[in-house]
Amino acid sequence: MNLNVAVFLGSKLGSDSKNLKIIKEFSEWFGSENHNLIFGGTETGLMLELVKNLSKKNSQIISIFTKNLYDNSPKSKYFSEIIITKDLSSRNELIIDKSDVFVALPGGLGTLNEIFEVINKNLLNEIDKKIYLINDNLFWTPLEELFKSLVKIELLDQQKLKKNFKVCKLEELKTEFKKKYAKNRS
Repeated sequence: MNLNVAVFLGSKLGSDSKNLKIIKEFSEWFGSENHNLIFGGTETGLMLELVKNLSKKNSQIISIFTKNLYDNSPKSKYFSEIIITKDLSSRNELIIDKSDVFVALPGGLGTLNEIFEVINKNLLNEIDKKIYLINDNLFWTPLEELFKSLVKIELLDQQKLKKNFKVCKLEELKTEFKKKYAKNRS
């Protein structure tokens, strides 16, 4: 069985052109792996770049919208399936429930919200699912440093955090997926 992978990333392009390079490289790899994309976004910014690239690979792209976001967004030609929820909390919960693993690419507040929710659910033992922050352009280094500071002042348990959280390069993600998730492949 192929994995359901939630990918969190920005609804804006941002000013760093390296982000587009990372999206393209991630899309090339992800599309060749035949995993299903669980996606909580629209077709704007970095999100649009991801779904455009993956649709060329015939990837399954499942988008989970809030009703308000769906009503105010352009209608998609890239999504394989659209699920509409009443609000952000139910959307995030459904993304987490449907996903086997999570990947975060560069993004803003929405991406941070999704990352923190996954981390918190893991720390509270509500889920046991890993999240990877792809850091090829050092985008996530400040967040990684914040977590290190929280560990240092004993406001965060390093062992619990390390179990299901990793900041890594795309190549490390590829290697870990081969090792850790190969058993899920048909």
